[in-house]
Amino acid sequence: METSATLPPFPEVAEFVRSFAGLGSAREINPQTRLDADPRITGLDGQEMLQEAAARFSSRLCGPDGYITTFGLKPNECLFSSEGLDLLGIGALIARLTGESRHTVRDLTVGELHAAICRHRLASKGAA
Repeated sequence: METSATLPPFPEVAEFVRSFAGLGSAREINPQTRLDADPRITGLDGQEMLQEAAARFSSRLCGPDGYITTFGLKPNECLFSSEGLDLLGIGALIARLTGESRHTVRDLTVGELHAAICRHRLASKGAA
């Protein structure tokens, strides 16, 4: 079984996020830093960041249900806001008129990302 000494420490995950987002070293990344709101990692960039994090930290974050189990997503919850702007609220208006339910964005924190990486690393070692 993997020990805590072989799990990535939080500062290593924070540095990965800082590098991915192109942030300078003066920008603080802590466990409460929200990926969507703080460094503005959104949409396809968010998906790419999760794929790169999984590869970098040897952790399977995306399962058969996508990221639902990994991050405990609720129905109609998604992980990153759209990269496009909806300044006029057209998307919300169309959803209301058609009766479609809109997804709510769960703004993942760097602490949650770190916990998921560690959890999946431990689970994969336990299954081996």
